[in-house]
Amino acid sequence: MGANKARNGRKPRGLGLTPARPQEFPVDEEVDLHGMAVDEALTAADGLLKRHRAGAMVRIIHGHSNKGNDSIRTNLHRALGSVWKNRIKRFRTDFMNPGATLIEIA
Repeated sequence: MGANKARNGRKPRGLGLTPARPQEFPVDEEVDLHGMAVDEALTAADGLLKRHRAGAMVRIIHGHSNKGNDSIRTNLHRALGSVWKNRIKRFRTDFMNPGATLIEIA
């Protein structure tokens, strides 16, 4: 009877199956910018970028923000796209944590 249920498309119960998780990127270093002023946060991020060589993946945790002009996230993304553009290969918001940014060093 249990075999018939599996054949008709129903998921067998009690097998302990878990849904697939998105692949997580291995990160070389992570820095948390919570509680810092914007200028302090950018200085900490600059130091992080200077410490790593090409190909390194780093995560900067800035927290969920209102995406206003004075938020750490906005200023960090602005600096990554302009001032630090030649130091990084690419950056994006972390899918698993929208309050963090993943950066690949160039």
